[in-house]
Amino acid sequence: MTGSEDMRQGPHDELRAEQERELVAGFALASMEHALAREAFHVGVALRQAGVELDPRTFVALRILEACVGELIDPSEAICELLENGSLDRSVELATDLLDRDAA
Repeated sequence: MTGSEDMRQGPHDELRAEQERELVAGFALASMEHALAREAFHVGVALRQAGVELDPRTFVALRILEACVGELIDPSEAICELLENGSLDRSVELATDLLDRDAA
């Protein structure tokens, strides 16, 4: 390779790597949001059958707290970040929709 070829591919490779990291992170967040929602739904249905109503927001927050403790992550920072990027609210909204459909 010549020097000019190295310069052309360098920024493109870096841009491509950054795009791939963003896609991976976005997919991981979406997967987490849906997994939390499904879990909240299943636990909510089981509790509802036992006569106990579940607040999906509390459940999602507790699951995030549990994961943070297991990974030695500061839960307040993680929950704040998930609130800021909308992931926590999307999980709660999905779970609430699933629980509402099940109750109908």
